[in-house]
Amino acid sequence: MHILRARQGKACSSLFTLLVVAVAFTGLAGCGGEQPTAWSTSLLSRTDKLFDVDNASGDTFVAVGYNGRILRSEDAGATWADVESGTGWTLNQVSFVGDNGWAVGHNGAVINSRDGGKTWATQTAGTEKTLMAVSFVDENHGWACGDESTWMWTDNGGETWNVDRMDVSQVGLSEFPSLAVPDIIYYSVQFLDRNTGWMVGEYGNIRYTTDGGKTWSAQHGSLLDGLASRGGARDVMTMSAFFKVHFTDPQNGVLVGGGGAVAKTTDSGVTWSWVAREGDNSWTAQDEQLSAIPGLHLYDVGESGGNLITVGMNAVTIGTGNGGQSWEPMSTPEGIYTWINGIAFNEQGKGVLVGGKGTIMTTSDGGKVWAIFEDEEQLEEQVEAH
Repeated sequence: MHILRARQGKACSSLFTLLVVAVAFTGLAGCGGEQPTAWSTSLLSRTDKLFDVDNASGDTFVAVGYNGRILRSEDAGATWADVESGTGWTLNQVSFVGDNGWAVGHNGAVINSRDGGKTWATQTAGTEKTLMAVSFVDENHGWACGDESTWMWTDNGGETWNVDRMDVSQVGLSEFPSLAVPDIIYYSVQFLDRNTGWMVGEYGNIRYTTDGGKTWSAQHGSLLDGLASRGGARDVMTMSAFFKVHFTDPQNGVLVGGGGAVAKTTDSGVTWSWVAREGDNSWTAQDEQLSAIPGLHLYDVGESGGNLITVGMNAVTIGTGNGGQSWEPMSTPEGIYTWINGIAFNEQGKGVLVGGKGTIMTTSDGGKVWAIFEDEEQLEEQVEAH
């Protein structure tokens, strides 16, 4: 078994001077053209792409990625080991409720673990569409979403899945692009209980349900109103994709997405307000900390101790302690230029983030300072050689 251990890197003093690389969302497109990182390992290589990570229970974290890759740690990321996933399809997201976990990916791939990620079994989803996200609230009730407005749900832990297609929202939809909009990719889903959930995706779409998905309403109208108030068109085709929805409680939530788009709500999404749109921080009252939001894609949001941390392209790692109104950079090692696509914490503030080129970083202080990994066995071989 190859072992990885953390090594603290020098904190980056100017995180946002990094080169902007214009790529599509990493779960669907490759990330070519990136600058090489300054490290390599025998367990992880530069060809590895890790798309998500979640905390199972205690100090157990599970990361998933390209070609069905699964890595598992029982010590909050101090060491990692390969786990057989049972699938060769790329896995885009993983969701745990205690020791019960599910991962979803390309070609309708769904796999399930009942032992904290030690072993996995395939499940039949009933679709071949790419699945981008999954959310479970207990060992039985879960939802997933993905390409071409596909969403599905289960009430028996995934033994059977019910597949459906999200109706097209008419909010902000002009007649001309109506043929394109039905093929929306939904990138993120979050349920707080068996009834209350959100789903977000392309064209700034925000969908909301209070009956477990039997009916869905649209919540992006207030963001379109915000655009119109600034002289813009009230048209979903002008909206960036949202890649992640994260609610800390039933009232307070944030959205992050394309080009540095950030929005927040304090009333369960009845109204959403722009914090930054495509890196433009002038959408809110001026605050020096708002400058920490770059015009780069933001992919995931983690929560620790009341603070939120979002990650994205070019190793962007920024945090907020006030629900998303203002943001500041976290301390990350230098020399990391790849995208970061997943982040997760346990209740003690230990966390893991994962991304391109096999990148894994950990924190033990709720995300203030992050350390990167190198293969201890390889380092020992290098020392002996010298």
